[in-house]
Amino acid sequence: MRYRHINNFISLARDRDSGRVFVDPETGEPRIEYSPSDFDRENNLEGIIGLAKIAYVGGATEIRAHIYGLPPFIPNASEQAKHVQDKDPEFTDAAFGKWLQHLRTLGNKPPVSAFGSAHQMGTCRMSASNESGVVDERGSVWGKKNLFVADSSVFPSASGVNPMVTVMSIADWISRGVSKEL
Repeated sequence: MRYRHINNFISLARDRDSGRVFVDPETGEPRIEYSPSDFDRENNLEGIIGLAKIAYVGGATEIRAHIYGLPPFIPNASEQAKHVQDKDPEFTDAAFGKWLQHLRTLGNKPPVSAFGSAHQMGTCRMSASNESGVVDERGSVWGKKNLFVADSSVFPSASGVNPMVTVMSIADWISRGVSKEL
């Protein structure tokens, strides 16, 4: 078993482009529509390539990018040992460069590449008017009495960083306002 020698990395990237949440007109059920755009996929792919380079210079003996059709890269130990600090291994190890080029060629377009999502934000945007968002500055849903939203969905867009403290602050702000109205 080699499990104790395995490391996993993930590439997290802030989406530039968005999807949408809507009510299905036939069933009345909520629906989510989202596919990563070409820009967002390419941005994430560069993150995956960067992680592969980190693994290479860190001495990995096998690198897997989990892209369908891409075999693992097994570095030549003598080539890897020649790596010079501050040099990009894509250009100093021809085999690694070729593997990275194959990764770029395959790309990461669904369904051959898996995408995950964390810290969803901005689906019920806070706004100054009901035309540009779902809730007002107090977290109250426009046009609905006693319905409040107090989580990361009220962000105007994804923050690009872990939102824990900001969510706690917004929830505190909105809950204090709600308690004043009770």
